[in-house]
Amino acid sequence: MKGLLARFPPLPATLSPLFRACLIGVGFGCLCGLEAYSSSMPRAGLLVLGVAVALVTTLIEAFGLNGSSARGMAGAARTSRLTSGLASLRRIPKATQFLAVSFFVTSLFALELRVDVVPNAFGFLELLLPVMLAAILFDASAGLFCAVLTVAFAFKALVPPRYPAILDLTSFTGSLISFALVSVSMALFFSFRVSRLMRAAGLPDEWALLKTEFRLLASRCASSGTRVLQSCRRHIFLVALVLLHALFWSLFASVSSGRGLHTDSLEAYGWGREFVFGYYKHPPFWAWVAGLWFTVFPKTDFAFLFLSELNGTLGLLGSWALMGRFCDNRMRALGVLLLMLTPFYQFNAERFNANTILLSIWPWTLYFFVRSMETRRSIDAVLCGVLAGCALLSKYFGVVLISTCFFASLTHEDRRNYYRSAAPYLTVIITGLVFAPHVVWLFRDGFQPFVYLSTKIDLADRAISNRYFDFVAGNAAFFILPAAILIASRWKQNGISKPEIAQRNGPSFMNVLALAPFVLTLVAGAVGHAGLGIPFAVPIFSLVPLCLIAVIKPKLERAAGLTRTLLISVIVGAALASPFLPAAFLRWGGIHYEEPRDEIAAEALKIWETETHAPLRFVAGGRDYALAATFQSADKVSEFNGFNQRWSPWVTTEQLHQLGLLAICRAEDHECKRQAAGYETAESKRVETRIRRRIGTVEGRDWDFTIFVIPPARSAAAN
Repeated sequence: MKGLLARFPPLPATLSPLFRACLIGVGFGCLCGLEAYSSSMPRAGLLVLGVAVALVTTLIEAFGLNGSSARGMAGAARTSRLTSGLASLRRIPKATQFLAVSFFVTSLFALELRVDVVPNAFGFLELLLPVMLAAILFDASAGLFCAVLTVAFAFKALVPPRYPAILDLTSFTGSLISFALVSVSMALFFSFRVSRLMRAAGLPDEWALLKTEFRLLASRCASSGTRVLQSCRRHIFLVALVLLHALFWSLFASVSSGRGLHTDSLEAYGWGREFVFGYYKHPPFWAWVAGLWFTVFPKTDFAFLFLSELNGTLGLLGSWALMGRFCDNRMRALGVLLLMLTPFYQFNAERFNANTILLSIWPWTLYFFVRSMETRRSIDAVLCGVLAGCALLSKYFGVVLISTCFFASLTHEDRRNYYRSAAPYLTVIITGLVFAPHVVWLFRDGFQPFVYLSTKIDLADRAISNRYFDFVAGNAAFFILPAAILIASRWKQNGISKPEIAQRNGPSFMNVLALAPFVLTLVAGAVGHAGLGIPFAVPIFSLVPLCLIAVIKPKLERAAGLTRTLLISVIVGAALASPFLPAAFLRWGGIHYEEPRDEIAAEALKIWETETHAPLRFVAGGRDYALAATFQSADKVSEFNGFNQRWSPWVTTEQLHQLGLLAICRAEDHECKRQAAGYETAESKRVETRIRRRIGTVEGRDWDFTIFVIPPARSAAAN
């Protein structure tokens, strides 16, 4: 191998190590390409040869047998800029490096799914590119981490029958192991070559940089700061501010709504009436919250909107408390103001569902986790476990929250003492206890949420890729305005301000808590081949404003002033526009706003009362109309979801016969009408009706419905 490398034409000595390193990767790629066009050659043999080339070269470099370090030292001056750039990259904390690597690999995977340039038989060899870059730009640990991640992607992609094995080897296991060997070999090879180049230029190697990094982190840590709420007066002020914020946006949503409550909110109410430990789509906690809320408050749209906005405002309060563990009051006030410029805590919060309930749970879970890391007190560990369990009980996406806490704990300077204490294990036990009843329900009820989840994954490659990039672009767009404000506040600034961010717990710890949920969501979506929706990310950005402040380094007073001015403008504009929005939605919002959901529900309830003079117990039909009738009815009504008794275990055939059924179907929905007809009796009645929405002088188009009135049995009606 030494003689083979010596035959290459002479190049500048300092570039020789990198050039020779690239030759190995190019040579291996050529072998793969040659195999693609020559079916007569032994495929497995070529793969083994490529792996052998990478492994042997790595061993040669590891033992320094090619003697290139002297030539590298001779030309170190000519590559000082390159090596200095690499040194600065390697000083980035490991957690941030790994997040960057994860984002890069996942994006490349999604891009390949979308473009599909490389044939399937070789479709994941391009994942060797980020392994090489990670090892060159960072170090061996980043390269090996990237190798592990690429193997995970390859495993998911190669699982039959989605793709043929890499290089069309007959053995799936052999293909995966071969790919893993190549990835690890490239990570070791390139990291070693660049490390030698840096040492030749007189710069410290990766291990020296790592020691320096840990010393810097240790020097930045300070004693724990003051409590988030220091006095009773501040408690009262914050409570008043929370209620005022929730009240204003509840009024705005109530006045400006173009079509009443969202279906997700109505679903929460319908499920919350039936206290069970799981539902066919999701775990139960968010529905329980809605059910408990309406045991106290009246069943009105405004009361539901107030619950939704109060949940979002509690998320802002949790973000305030969480930011206080990393910065002073000025910066966390600016951070919360920037969060208020995003749509998460008012517009998205209007829709109360399994995603938005995490607006309040997510930051408070992180807050008590950080407190537990700092103090290792049992009370903080217990509260963290309870909230983490509630997150899992709301949506399985809570796994991302728990994973974020785990990865962040590995970057904290006090992690050894934390894991030697009882705090982390107490948190895990409490989380498991909170989640355990749902696990029992899953086994008893046949894992219905996972069946539902299976319908949302394994979509077409282009669909997965499109949603991936929509997810990235859409969530990034939400922070364009906050970033623009911070940049504008720094304009013509004398000198550069240095806001002290994360001085209490270290920047790596904060960066993981802030950015890992986004990256983990991307990785989970790509590996799981699931279509990502922008609403998934609603709760995960509590600490992102602090990251923006740390990067942009604005003038805090000017940034806070600009943010307050813009927020006041948004509030005033929303208040002035709200009375005109319903008619505008109906006129220009399309079919979504023309649908007379509340109107047909009210009409159906009136017809039931006229025809039966009996209390309504069950309602079915089109999902939107059945849920609207469930919420509007003065009786204690349960939804018969999709005429499916497994989805609605609180409904039995005997109850339907004894208590009757109201079904609302679109005239053209023949499947709905067929299922409703299966429950008709001799006393049943069908009512055809036409209805439209009307707001002031604006009217929507006509909608035709068939209402099935299946009255209760005579004995039950008489009683």
